[in-house]
Amino acid sequence: MESVRKYLSLVLSFVIFQTTVFAIDSDAMKEGKKAFSKKAYGEAIKKFTKHADSHPQDGEAYMYLGYIYEYKKDYPKSIQNFRRAADLDLDKDQRKTVLLKLALFFNYHQDWNLSATYASRYLKYDPKNEEVQKIYNRAVGNKGNPSSSTHTYTQHTKIEPKHQEPKNIENKKDQVKKTDESIEDKDTTKPSESYEQILANQPHLEDVRWDYVLALFEEKKYDKAESNLNILIEKNPTRSRYHYKMGIIKLRLDDPKSAIDSFEKAKKNPFSKDTNVFLYYVFLNEGIAYQKLAEIEKAELSFQEAFRQVQKDTPLLALARLYEQKSEWEKCIQSSDKALSYNPNQIESHMFRFVCMFEAGNKTKKFETSFAKYSEFIKMKFPDLSQTPEKFQVGFLKLARKYTENNAFDIAESYFSVLEKDQTISTGREYIFYRGRNYFYSGKVDLAIPYLQKTNGSSAAHYLLARCFAKKNDITKTKEQFQLAADLKPEYWTSSSLEKDFKEVWKDNSFREFLNTKGGKVPGTNLSTPGSNQ
Repeated sequence: MESVRKYLSLVLSFVIFQTTVFAIDSDAMKEGKKAFSKKAYGEAIKKFTKHADSHPQDGEAYMYLGYIYEYKKDYPKSIQNFRRAADLDLDKDQRKTVLLKLALFFNYHQDWNLSATYASRYLKYDPKNEEVQKIYNRAVGNKGNPSSSTHTYTQHTKIEPKHQEPKNIENKKDQVKKTDESIEDKDTTKPSESYEQILANQPHLEDVRWDYVLALFEEKKYDKAESNLNILIEKNPTRSRYHYKMGIIKLRLDDPKSAIDSFEKAKKNPFSKDTNVFLYYVFLNEGIAYQKLAEIEKAELSFQEAFRQVQKDTPLLALARLYEQKSEWEKCIQSSDKALSYNPNQIESHMFRFVCMFEAGNKTKKFETSFAKYSEFIKMKFPDLSQTPEKFQVGFLKLARKYTENNAFDIAESYFSVLEKDQTISTGREYIFYRGRNYFYSGKVDLAIPYLQKTNGSSAAHYLLARCFAKKNDITKTKEQFQLAADLKPEYWTSSSLEKDFKEVWKDNSFREFLNTKGGKVPGTNLSTPGSNQ
């Protein structure tokens, strides 16, 4: 990175202080350059803006505006102007400098899509620049993480001054909003219609048709993208990225079997540039395809192979998700742990570790840490729980149970209420019992009873029902539920004296006799009153 900065400094000096043969030197531009050299930035801004208004295709004025705002430490405006300059007319040296600045900026901010875009554009002018190649490789390797989505830099944000090393950069990788899939070396900004007229006149232009496919894909016109990609594959059947992209399109069209066929073809002749990165994406998406087909073992192997290609958290998270679905709690914990070692703030990794440690009974410090991270994230990001994306709801039932344990009954109920709409969960034994339990301990006995009555064959449910009916002073039903609980767990015969809920029914002689004889099965003994220490 230091060599990049030195190189940038040299080129920057050349670009600013040398007049290029391609520059459009209007009077406003000449006056702007004079003001710029004197550091009269206010005057320079006026002149460069005036030139830009009268010469809309000239990028030089925007380049100077980028420098001025950079010197003024208004980085959002600086980048905004550099981006405009990069898309307009500049000479080669100016364009290289602007593209390098943009690649460095977006690399710093971990905006991988834009970092890859500008690094790739720079490498077309200087393909042997190793430092920029590293920036490009890093960006491509990270594309697909949440921080890779395009940002608009319009608000003033404080960043480190030029030539200082970044400090305390917040890790922005926050569960993958969707699985890594892109390996393209540029972002398609033109609408698909802009390519159609060109192809109508020159259908043989392979690069144009490829850009057309990418545009169609971005616009979610998958059927049309598929038909045009088939034309490209017919012309060039060994080109790996065509087969890879076809696999992604097939996934979008919900045809995982065909997607796997395309991924297999892509692997036969892997992308020669950044082969490991290319194979990483292929195996990662192949794993998703196998998962859709319920071929779990093959999905697991594909995710493991993706991790071998590039060591990052995304395939580890995919494995954690897979193991949670298979109820392999310890494997899920291990994968989540490893994912968090690469990305400590990845919320889905915390979610899966929390869920699987809950299931395994490993309520250690890591369990509490993941609970805190996961629950705080949901609280901050989704005040209306019903608006929480489905992928973050995997741990909602365990959050509800944890809040019940913490006596936060109302919060627990808010999670139960959201899950009520999911028939798969709300009809399950775990949901029914623990929602009834939450109602009971929050003092809502009448609401607890219907849920607990649906949990047949549970000693804990029958015992809670006995306590519910005791609170309602219904001796007959108290005996009935107590008997069912004690038949499954005999220890309950000796625990009644510890429960204040039985205080009122204890006054009834028949209930005392019922306990004394264990439902008439043993000779009677002397019983202590509820709450005694005997």
